[in-house]
Amino acid sequence: MLGKLLKYDFRSMGKQFAFIWPAALVLALLNRFTLGNIGNSDIVRELFSGVAMLVYVSILIALFVIALIFVIQRFYKGLLGDEGYLMHTLPVCPWQLIVSKAICALAASAVSVLVAVLSIILLVPGALSGMFDFWPRFFAALGREGFNGFLLLVELLLALLVSSLAGFFQLYLAMAIGHLFGKNRIALSVVAYIAIQTVLNTVLTVPLAVVGEWAGEQINRFLVETLAGNAWAVIHGGLWLLILGTAVIGAAFFFGTEYILRRKLNLE
Repeated sequence: MLGKLLKYDFRSMGKQFAFIWPAALVLALLNRFTLGNIGNSDIVRELFSGVAMLVYVSILIALFVIALIFVIQRFYKGLLGDEGYLMHTLPVCPWQLIVSKAICALAASAVSVLVAVLSIILLVPGALSGMFDFWPRFFAALGREGFNGFLLLVELLLALLVSSLAGFFQLYLAMAIGHLFGKNRIALSVVAYIAIQTVLNTVLTVPLAVVGEWAGEQINRFLVETLAGNAWAVIHGGLWLLILGTAVIGAAFFFGTEYILRRKLNLE
């Protein structure tokens, strides 16, 4: 059933971005050929180039705004709005609904970033050849580090994935909390998001401030005595602490959202 939910959400994503993704690439390609006209003595050509560049930048900004709106809208309207009446009658668990929205949100965000990067490569002369030159050198450098280089790349990608999902689940939890109220649900969702972020910052910073000096001494002793100056061990250890810590926070957001949808949902 999760597959059918994903098919439905991805179809909606295709409709939402059907114009903006191709438009960003087409305008980047257009600006590639008109970029040289900026500063040209021909006023008409220079004006056309300026307008084309302005439209391209506006499209890029709109691309990420639409991506954010899509992430919020697919969850809010799909599970807490009018569509929620239908979605919650399906023979699926609330966690499947949440996972489907999160996967679709992750895909929309990733493709939007990829389109933005590709558009910049198309726009800037020499960028494409530069990319072909950069990546072989990058992977060759990782290869020289052997397993550590490969593991570092995996850890960085995993950290990006986990932090993105945690961010989506925080948005979902805030919207679910706001929907518990009878009125001003959108405004209260914003308040809930700010409150969650404030609590999270407090939970993370206050203990560090209280035990900061002692913890610093223990960490320094561990690095010096246990790892014996092994730089790769320090890097891997730090990244895994980040990944696991973010995963725990994201899981708390996920299960909080799932609990509200399962036990406290009010679509009235």
